[in-house]
Amino acid sequence: MGLEMIIGLVVAVLAAIAGAFGLGKSRGTNIAETKANQQRTEERAAATEAVAERRVETTKGARDVQQTVNHLPDDDVDRELRERYTRKT
Repeated sequence: MGLEMIIGLVVAVLAAIAGAFGLGKSRGTNIAETKANQQRTEERAAATEAVAERRVETTKGARDVQQTVNHLPDDDVDRELRERYTRKT
């Protein structure tokens, strides 16, 4: 074996190692991107669910107020609204 052949084999081995690292890095990047996309999707779903729950609770509260107002005489409605249902700042 000549010196040129040994150098050629060393270069080939180093090229194979570098190629393996490059493939591993690109595969790892793809996996990380997939996981990040999945996490963002789950976070959006959780946020959407929380908004929907708040809307339901707000609607229930408004319905309760309307029902209370509908069953009271006019003077009691004014008094009740002034006492209990004020704006929160």
